[in-house]
Amino acid sequence: MSDIQSPVGPQGTLAYRAAKIAVVVLTALIILALIGLVVGSVMKLSGRSAKLMGGGASQTLALPQGARILSSESQPGRLILHVRSPAGDEIDIINTDDGKLVGRVVAAPPAPPVRQ
Repeated sequence: MSDIQSPVGPQGTLAYRAAKIAVVVLTALIILALIGLVVGSVMKLSGRSAKLMGGGASQTLALPQGARILSSESQPGRLILHVRSPAGDEIDIINTDDGKLVGRVVAAPPAPPVRQ
């Protein structure tokens, strides 16, 4: 017979084994990513459901005596109120997610007219 070896099947090559290992590793990474996606979604939904069911603390914003709301605006996640009271005008910025006062801009009351 001859010294020529018979060809090796494709399952015995190094490239085939490397490709098989790559497929197994990538499949494991995809499964871990899907598990992370499901866990993240459950955590996000469970956190938000506690707020919707009344689990979160709410605040009450009380206007000063004699004050009235002149105008209101809404921005994403914010409610902006223009309030006029005997002490002067103010702008209240309220977070719509939890009802907390984010900021307040207070203007000094108008000066009385000067008599000459």
